[in-house]
Formats: sequence, structure tokens, C-alpha cells
Amino acid sequence: MMISKSLSKMKLIKSRSFFIILLILSFLGFLDSTYLTILHYKNAFPPCSVTSGCEEVLTSPYSVLGPMPLALYGSVFYLAVIVLSLILITNYKKLYLNILYPLVFVGFIVSVILFLIQAFILHSFCQYCVISEIIATALLILAVLRIWEGKKN
Repeated sequence: MMISKSLSKMKLIKSRSFFIILLILSFLGFLDSTYLTILHYKNAFPPCSVTSGCEEVLTSPYSVLGPMPLALYGSVFYLAVIVLSLILITNYKKLYLNILYPLVFVGFIVSVILFLIQAFILHSFCQYCVISEIIATALLILAVLRIWEGKKN
């Protein structure tokens, strides 16, 4: 009985740790995307110290979808992951997990597409965009590891 309680407590801690890591990563992604969104509406460009293609990427026709910059969609994506992570930390329900995993998968697919556009169409990279793509990839890796861990148990 005592061992069973200890094991369930360990799973809860692991579970919380997982969602806290998701929360931190998505917050960083939110800051990155929101920074690019603000600059878009100010008609300004971020300083690019690692790459030299920020302006080319951020002024390309691929940087907007309809009247809004893609960075704004990124901010909404990361905000949704933040909200779902907070809900799952405070009130775990499988329903929210069933929303989180597909959302993270879609965010990753969009990031891959945007990375490929930078690499093969624009031949320029925006370091802020790449940071967001790395964060989306990390979110997916964590989600996949979590799913695999759940299937093993």
C-alpha cells in the first residue's frame, strides 16, 4: 500500500515536471513570437547577430497570412500551450491532454514548413524564427516522450 502511494506520488511529480517544462518552453516561444509581432506592427526589424536574413524573412510574402503576421499566430499557439499546461498542472484531465498533443504536433508541422521555406525558397534565416522552430520541436519531442512513457506503464 505504501509503495503504491509512493509510485503514484512519483508519477504526479514527473507529470507536473513535464507540464512545467512545457510551460517554460512555451513561455519562451510566446516571448519570441510576441517580440516579432510587435516589431511587425512597428515596421521595425530585430537585430540579427547570428544570421543575416531576418529582414528578408520578415518582409517576405511568407511572413503574413491574411492581414496578420505569422508571428501573431505563433503567439496564439504558444499562449494556448501555456494555458493548457497551466490547466494540466492544476487540474489534470485527459481531455486537455488530448487537445495539447495534437496542438503541439500542428505547431511542429507548421514550424517545419516555415523552416523549409526559409531554407529552400528564401535562402535566408531569421534567428528569431529559428528559435521558435527549435522550441516547437522541443515541445513535440517532450510530448512524444510523454506518450511513449505512458504506453510503457
